[in-house]
Amino acid sequence: MKQKDRPAHDPIREEDLGRIVFFMGGVRSGTTVFRRMLASHPRIRDRGEIFNSNNPQGFFKYFREQVEANPDMVFPEHHGKLFLAYVASLVPKDKDGIALLDIKYEHLNLITDAWQLPFTNPPVLRLIKRSKLKVVHLRRQHFFSVMSNLVAVQTGRYHKPANDSANLPEKRAVAVERALVLSSMKKRKRAADIVDTTFEDSQRLSIDYEGVFDDAGDFQPAVCDRLAAFIGVDNHFERQPALKKVIDEPLSAVISNYEEIRDLETMAL
Repeated sequence: MKQKDRPAHDPIREEDLGRIVFFMGGVRSGTTVFRRMLASHPRIRDRGEIFNSNNPQGFFKYFREQVEANPDMVFPEHHGKLFLAYVASLVPKDKDGIALLDIKYEHLNLITDAWQLPFTNPPVLRLIKRSKLKVVHLRRQHFFSVMSNLVAVQTGRYHKPANDSANLPEKRAVAVERALVLSSMKKRKRAADIVDTTFEDSQRLSIDYEGVFDDAGDFQPAVCDRLAAFIGVDNHFERQPALKKVIDEPLSAVISNYEEIRDLETMAL
């Protein structure tokens, strides 16, 4: 995409394009531990999940401020422009800093378009593609990410610090609905496919969670090398994870009706 293809009203400056990186993946896909590894680089500033309402740097805090200043900004025809202005506002003040913006699959439809046809690609992906911003996409086998999320929701066990400093709720076996697991798997696959097909390889780096860690449980050196080359930084990432797996035993030990769903683990979607 040439510079002349970028609309004149795009608020993101050409010189800042390399200083904004989007990080995409599904909930409970290893995104938190992976994002912390990325943010361990001295040049990268973690802006968190930008559509999480609890994030003080999140989009909706910015959106509310803009609407308070100009109530007409609430109309959907302005949302794309506001989103890009928000992204531009997150560029670090120091000249070498890089902003890392996390978007979950579950949040891809939170930017609206006044004339968006139903069942078409999310407007936020079109905006990111048009603005030529880089995307790191973390993919995980859909069965395991869905199971991890269902277990976390029922037990309240979401993250486990590597130093075992946190007091987590007691582990217990839970039951899951087969139809819900299968439906969630299909939805995640569609979201992952949309991200991969929206962006060309020059704009997107897709990494499979299953190949991220070495035998010692640290991030693979080759993965860090690929990330550094794609983002355009030296490989100064912290390879030792800040979090441990919450589910570190076979799923049959934490899913009380595992026999009812075990075939979904290897199902081709």
